[in-house]
Amino acid sequence: MKHNINLSDDEYDSIINQFYSYFEDGYKFEKFLKTYLEKIGLEEVVVTQPSRDGGIDLIAIRNGIGDLDGQDYIKYCVQAKRYKPSSNISIDTVKAFAYNAAKLSSTGIFITTAKFSKPTRDEFENLRNPPIILIDGRTLVDSCIDNELGFVYKPIFSSQSMDKLMSDITVKPILASENNQNSSSVDVITVEKKITANDIRARILSIPRIILDRIPLEQTSISVCFNNEFSEKLSINKGRNYLAGVTKIYRKYGLLSEDGSITPASATWMLKGNKLTILLNR
Repeated sequence: MKHNINLSDDEYDSIINQFYSYFEDGYKFEKFLKTYLEKIGLEEVVVTQPSRDGGIDLIAIRNGIGDLDGQDYIKYCVQAKRYKPSSNISIDTVKAFAYNAAKLSSTGIFITTAKFSKPTRDEFENLRNPPIILIDGRTLVDSCIDNELGFVYKPIFSSQSMDKLMSDITVKPILASENNQNSSSVDVITVEKKITANDIRARILSIPRIILDRIPLEQTSISVCFNNEFSEKLSINKGRNYLAGVTKIYRKYGLLSEDGSITPASATWMLKGNKLTILLNR
């Protein structure tokens, strides 16, 4: 729903300051942005491990047109800065982020509760390859009002509404070590991905990109533990975008009935070393 926002500068300043103050630290802001990015249409959104993110706070994808088996998609890297609304993000800060995003061949999104200096906007609002999208505090608040995230329309910032939203957010970092004090600990990658009607109809299980990127290219199959109940060795297709041989799994968990009825579901993927676990949720 698009709201007709007609606020004075003083009203904007008050709302943005309330919004900024709600997040007591940068990590809570990043957790909120996971839900925000999903709301505006991004998929497979994950929050990276604090202090090990290389300047990238979240990653996501947006699938393209048609049913192209995951071939048509855009990768996004996101940097989040919970700075005072009165402060300015320097051009050097955004350049450093742009460098990291380019190394990953990703479109960059820089989201902040602060402002961007004029030289920064002049530099990055021109076409770049890959592009860098700048979202300042005012733009973010407008978007949150439009998507009714943390605001009840007049608009009025509602900490109660934000509390409910944040209580529903469960985030496991992209590289959450089992023991951060142990340098030899095994990294765990956790990501959520929908199992679509097209997946079930084609009897395939599309693999999240963040998981696929960590499976060796020469590997043609992988053992998967479903719902911590049983394991099944599944084939990785030649195009390296889905798992095959999942018909009986879809039937077991009610996603595919005997009469052919289809029930889409969500799935949580967790890769720990070379062990892959998938939790199916109807």
